[in-house]
Amino acid sequence: MKKFERPKASKGEDRIDLISNMPDSILLLILSLLSSTEEVIIRSSILSRRWRYLWTSIPSLDLFSRFHREDKLKKDEFKDFVFWVLANRSVDLDCLDLGCFDHYTLSTVRRWIHMAVTRNVKQLHLMFYPQDENEDVEMPPCLVSCVSLEVLGLNLSYHRLRLTNIMGFPALRDLDLIYVDLLGDRDVVKAFFESFPLLEGLSLISCFMNERGLLYISCPKLKVLRIENENDELMCDSIKICCPKLVDLELRGLIANNFFFECLDSLNKAEIEPKLTGNIKSVLIPGISHVEHLWIDLYFFSQCINAARDPALPNLKTLALTTGVDAFTMDIIRILKCYPKVESLKLIVKEKFDGPEEWELHEGEARRLMTPDVKRVEFFEFKGEKPKFISDWEEDVYMEMVFSWGTKAKYF
Repeated sequence: MKKFERPKASKGEDRIDLISNMPDSILLLILSLLSSTEEVIIRSSILSRRWRYLWTSIPSLDLFSRFHREDKLKKDEFKDFVFWVLANRSVDLDCLDLGCFDHYTLSTVRRWIHMAVTRNVKQLHLMFYPQDENEDVEMPPCLVSCVSLEVLGLNLSYHRLRLTNIMGFPALRDLDLIYVDLLGDRDVVKAFFESFPLLEGLSLISCFMNERGLLYISCPKLKVLRIENENDELMCDSIKICCPKLVDLELRGLIANNFFFECLDSLNKAEIEPKLTGNIKSVLIPGISHVEHLWIDLYFFSQCINAARDPALPNLKTLALTTGVDAFTMDIIRILKCYPKVESLKLIVKEKFDGPEEWELHEGEARRLMTPDVKRVEFFEFKGEKPKFISDWEEDVYMEMVFSWGTKAKYF
């Protein structure tokens, strides 16, 4: 590591700058504790000259262009600054967050990515998109073949990512795609997700298939999968998930009309709350038959149970059902008959309650919810009130029922 010149105290000084005389490794640790690279630059620039360029060797950098795209002077300054920072690093780069919107050409962004790769970057988070709406984004070959890259985050602001011939990423363990349109047919998209030999975490946030059809995710080592759509447009027509090592699954929003789950033999926790439009076809069971903790939309779950030949979930311990107040007791009672071994049941009433101020669950309905193994039932609704009712005893089995009117229910 390059050693920075350590200034000596002058003869007339009564006090010595002890911090500035510390080893470079300690000073870099101090700088790395600041919240952002911008803060590091500002704070270090007012210190002694030994601190002035020391920040370029901190292990993590976040560089964001915070100016209007028409401000040519600031655009040029930021461009030169990024090149200077990456070119003058004397140590490897653990993490780079780079956000530049559509301020620069894709050629410039690719050069920055190449410089980060030559610094053996481990985590890379990019937020950019083309200046030309018709231009597609392609993964640079240097990034695809990077042997140090373990985490990749990509935000393209709803622009297209061309997936053709993308094979590689030998060390990648986590991939986050945000606002990305996946350009390619179903086979190309399937091959893309199969091409990561070590991938353990995958997150797709409001990503759309450019060619509607089946989104097939099959990753041999994937452990965590999150798919969420914040928009009112379907991500794809159908989704199929086949990941034998998957432990944690989260699906939320308007994702697809058809859901197919296969070979999820390691699944422990699942949160499944799709927005549904029209007729749905879902094969949930036996694909998730090993799940222990399940948070799921009541209507969707009922449809999946009806479609299953054998709806058994033998390992299910905790069940959280989200519903509206108009679809309450009968569906829940029917579901509990299918899963009498559930130990904890949570009912989350998500829609705004327009009924009377005091909503009561009659004693007969409450007792029909009880099974020999259920120990706790919780009710949630948007009211902001504290729990009203707790517990019942029946044949030496303690049954706890908690009415908690809160804006959010904590998961399990």
